[in-house]
Amino acid sequence: LALAHRRGFASAGGGAGPLAGVKVLDLGQMVAGGYCSAVLGYFGADVVKIEPPGAGDPLRSLRALDETGTSLWWRSYGRNKRCVSIDLRTEKGRGLVKRLAKEWAEVLCENFRPGVMEKWGLGPEDLPERLVYARISGYGQTGPLAREPGYASVCEAYSGFRSLNGYADRPPVRPNISLGDTLAGLHSAFGVVMSLLAKQRAGGGGGGRHVVDVSITEAMFTVLEGCMTEAAYNGKDREPSGSTISGVVPTGTFLCADGQYAVVGGNGDSIYSRLMAAIGHADKAADNPLYKDNAARMLREDEIMGAIAAVVRGEAGCGGAEGHERGEGARRARPEAHGPAPERAAYREGRAGGGGRFHAAGDPPAREWRGDEVGREGRGSGHRRGARGAAEPQPGGARRAQARGRDIDDAGSPAAREAERGSRHVSRQAGTLPAP
Repeated sequence: LALAHRRGFASAGGGAGPLAGVKVLDLGQMVAGGYCSAVLGYFGADVVKIEPPGAGDPLRSLRALDETGTSLWWRSYGRNKRCVSIDLRTEKGRGLVKRLAKEWAEVLCENFRPGVMEKWGLGPEDLPERLVYARISGYGQTGPLAREPGYASVCEAYSGFRSLNGYADRPPVRPNISLGDTLAGLHSAFGVVMSLLAKQRAGGGGGGRHVVDVSITEAMFTVLEGCMTEAAYNGKDREPSGSTISGVVPTGTFLCADGQYAVVGGNGDSIYSRLMAAIGHADKAADNPLYKDNAARMLREDEIMGAIAAVVRGEAGCGGAEGHERGEGARRARPEAHGPAPERAAYREGRAGGGGRFHAAGDPPAREWRGDEVGREGRGSGHRRGARGAAEPQPGGARRAQARGRDIDDAGSPAAREAERGSRHVSRQAGTLPAP
């Protein structure tokens, strides 16, 4: 993503970038599917997102909200997209999606429970062969668990990832992010790009049908490094190791004199030697045979980690936390010490600068999209929103939200909250889809 910032790629179908001109139809909801299309949009793809009438994507009302009642999470994952409202549970709505897939899109992303898209007549076999069809689910489209709801929290555990986090004498720890959903979305975006490349190499958009089948479980399984080979060779599972990583010295989280924490990593031979010199322990550098490589340092882990901990606490060496900040491989663990996080800065830039490098994520469409709007030119930032005015709450919204929660692989927001949000969003700008 740094590449996008450096080169100032346009967004919301605005042109520049390696994926400029690629048309993506986003049927995903919540995190995994939405992140897949968001990544494609970061690099220039023209993304049209389909949302249910009323409150729109459930992610719009999840976690911390801004002054308009919109989720700040949505502001991150929902940007660079033009949004239209279509009810996929109606024949007319499904017909509109099928028309977009046939006449406009090159890529389709979805993360419904396996079998739902086929039930609606929108599966890969129902749409043109040229379409790259990206699917995300909990356990894949085939196999004994394929039809099970795929919540990322459960899939992270099923993959084995959760067993590695935390401390051996406590329950497994979950990172405070939707890691499984995001990794699945990233794998899906990578699969889409590989499919587009394969079609390009085949010439004339050929190469047959491309279906990208990503499971959250397998996306998490791919980041387990050598855990499987270690277990197969040694017959032992890797255990949780708290704030360190087992088998690597030195790396860890240390308490500072001011009560904050510092993360120190210096396990390469050269950087390890510079770290030891910086904290006043040059005698423990890698030119000493007792500390010559990681295997040797593993035998003296307590000694090395204790020396670092004493310096970071301000009890010895180069002057405590202040000296530690000058040491090699050290960085404060708390991001506020380094100013606003990049995501927050990008969002503020977008609002202050009328879009900045990236268009801010817009409000949900205030009305359902009509098929006769295809072919008109868009206006403004390119976000597809409805006409001015508040969205009307949908009758039976709670029942539909509950039903939707059973079909979507990611966990949805509470139905009552979603229905309430539907009456609070106000559309600010109109726009239309491009001609197919």
